[in-house]
Amino acid sequence: MSPLFLAIGHFCYDVASDGYVLGGGAAYSTITARNLGCRACAVTAVGGDFDRQQPILDGIEVAYHESPETTIFDNRYDSDGRRQQLILGVGGELQEHHIPSQWKDTGIAYLCPLTGEVDSSVAQCFDHALIGVTPQGWMRAWDDSRRVRSKRWETAEAILPHADALILSEEDIAASPEDLEQYIQWTRLVVLTKGQHGATLYEDGKILESVAYPAHAVDPTGAGDVFAAAFLIKYHETRSPQVALNFAHCTASFAVEGHGTAGIPTLDQVNARLQGI
Repeated sequence: MSPLFLAIGHFCYDVASDGYVLGGGAAYSTITARNLGCRACAVTAVGGDFDRQQPILDGIEVAYHESPETTIFDNRYDSDGRRQQLILGVGGELQEHHIPSQWKDTGIAYLCPLTGEVDSSVAQCFDHALIGVTPQGWMRAWDDSRRVRSKRWETAEAILPHADALILSEEDIAASPEDLEQYIQWTRLVVLTKGQHGATLYEDGKILESVAYPAHAVDPTGAGDVFAAAFLIKYHETRSPQVALNFAHCTASFAVEGHGTAGIPTLDQVNARLQGI
């Protein structure tokens, strides 16, 4: 039986040319998990303006908590693929008591905050789960202009010793690259993604390099969460970092070829590409 995949973090809206579209690591990762054959669940907080009946979320079990606002991002990319973000709304905090008790026995727990909303205590409330973390939301700050900037991850030491896998990008650590060595000391598996240049995995003093799958990229938004979900699912199944990395790269190669969540593939699509079909 496929494992329960539980994402904890905000569903959000991303600004698009014709209005708002669904975004957020919890959305991208659970859609990925569902498409790959897992039972997918999410714990999130949204405002009254959020559409909870979106067809793209069909089949995903969601514990919604009320928030004064829905998290809203305006993502703008330059010609080199660098992103500048504006934050137009911020959802409320998510703590351990927000997680339904029956979901604490999950196979995979994925902590994926957008604005630092996941309390550090959440990492300690799972007894048997493979716990994966993407830290981007703990590394964001903004001012009155609502322009997002990088900051140091202040709660890393409270979270990472309880996590099994940290998945982050070169962009995430650009402001303080020296912190990566400490993250590696605190976490059993660290995956540093490098976009089209693949990823580097650190485990017990060993370094494993991997290559990305070729893709015609049209929208990189959410690809990191698709990669992370696919990696955790395949690692939970095989306990092989190399197999999990290849599977994650293949899955993410589809995600960048579509806009928003539209590019997230099915398991059949991924297997076909893995087999070179």
